[in-house]
Amino acid sequence: MDHSRNHTHSPDVYCPVNAALSLLSERWTLHLVRSLLGGARRFNEIAREIGLNPVTLRERLRALEEEEVVTRTVISVMPPHVEYALTPKGQALHGIFEALAEWSLTWMKPKGAEIIDAPEDDAADLLPGESLGDPPAPILGSRK
Repeated sequence: MDHSRNHTHSPDVYCPVNAALSLLSERWTLHLVRSLLGGARRFNEIAREIGLNPVTLRERLRALEEEEVVTRTVISVMPPHVEYALTPKGQALHGIFEALAEWSLTWMKPKGAEIIDAPEDDAADLLPGESLGDPPAPILGSRK
């Protein structure tokens, strides 16, 4: 695959990556999906958890509902409330977050922060400032 050419968006050609990026690249959308990966949440729970204003949260939730990534359920109690949850389509995004975590653990250097959910390996025995060495070289494939 030639990655050097200019990536233009043609309405005549469907690109699955561009389609996913169009939905998920809106500010706060990935934070919202990550929050819902933990289970159904009420509107205000989501807003408090990710620090998002109600107008933007409503817009993002509606866009995700339209794409059938999120469901909206009205709970009939007094007073009634609404819960949002990921559909199977939304749950399928879990792998993207796992891949981001692995990439970040490999390639990003923490800036004074504690690493959470790190795999238990030799890195756990290191003192601050020590490292296991250089990160592995990226694997570059080529087609022949």
